Amino acid sequence: MSMFAALLDRSVARIGELAADGRHFDRQAIAEIADVWDNNTFPLFSTALSRPAWLRERRARAALVWMAELGPSRRAWMIEQAAVAGHRLEPLLPPLVHPVVHYRDYRGEIQPGIGPLTATAVPSVAKDYDLARAEVRAVRVERAGHELCGYVALAAPRRYATPGDHGDAVVQLFLSDVRDVRFDSGDGAGATVAADTAGVEVRVGTQGRLRAASATVWFDDPSWQLSPDT
Repeated sequence: MSMFAALLDRSVARIGELAADGRHFDRQAIAEIADVWDNNTFPLFSTALSRPAWLRERRARAALVWMAELGPSRRAWMIEQAAVAGHRLEPLLPPLVHPVVHYRDYRGEIQPGIGPLTATAVPSVAKDYDLARAEVRAVRVERAGHELCGYVALAAPRRYATPGDHGDAVVQLFLSDVRDVRFDSGDGAGATVAADTAGVEVRVGTQGRLRAASATVWFDDPSWQLSPDT
């Protein structure tokens, strides 16, 4: 139970660290920490109020295991923060299972997960979506500690057939360590995406571009499972 409570204490302290200097403010990191406790605050206090002590400890361990099941990054964060607080969490967790990027929802339909935008992934994006006819929905660049992070949303027609009218899909790109940005909100038609060992480049309109060290991609597309490559 003390380890469970220590994670909350570390979260509060870490948010304070991230917000202490406006020049290095990291909104996304703060939001991610807050999101941890969006679903785990009730289990924490419910466990803390459990009696007797053996039941409290058993529930605390089960809650920590459940918290870590969200994915490798959550698990790594928990282990790191517990270590800072003087606890060894990893021995209490089951072995790490290789993550599955894509998954089935409650209807049994395959849904896309977030994956790295690599040189091998770019052709599959262009194969499914007509980026030349895409329209920029959003562009955001903000401070992330000592770096900049970015987000680009492109509404793009599908290249594969779908029943009914679902509207355009939205290709969402999450950029890490943004190094160059040029964007005019009046010039947001058409896009290209490229990736290699040097990084990722997103070009929008006639002159817009964003360059970053790396990126991940996610598709807001209810018809994604109908893609021939799925």
